[in-house]
Amino acid sequence: MIDVHEMRQSLQRLGEVSDWKFALGLHIRFANPTLLYQTYPQEWMNFYTANGLVFVDPTVKWAMTHTGICDWSELADQDESNVFGQAAEFGLRFGKAIAIGETSRSAGFFTHPSRKIEDAEAEEARALLEELHEMTKGVESLSEGELERLRSELRF
Repeated sequence: MIDVHEMRQSLQRLGEVSDWKFALGLHIRFANPTLLYQTYPQEWMNFYTANGLVFVDPTVKWAMTHTGICDWSELADQDESNVFGQAAEFGLRFGKAIAIGETSRSAGFFTHPSRKIEDAEAEEARALLEELHEMTKGVESLSEGELERLRSELRF
């Protein structure tokens, strides 16, 4: 059984690592996360969704085919749709993508408005993502009602 209190603590610790914004997709199935947690500005989330940027976002493409930690600057040449430039207009200027898992993948996307994300911060985020991934193993088998209850209990 998934411990909501423990998950909430891990999500809070993740938010305390830095003054960054992030999105976490846990146990991604068919490019869709079973659980999604975001602290991005609502305006950016609306813009991103309305413009279907998930289909052209180089960080998402990278996270679906790699594991590890990747800086946005490493993907700049793959940003044909200017996702990074558009994100910067919403204050999301520097970022890292983190992907874990082989059979069940989880990914985190972290961004900061004014500075590069430090390696130690990214490593701490990777460890917490791994922790959240492990504590939510089996989430794919929950009913839609159980998933919705879990999502609502963990809203930021």
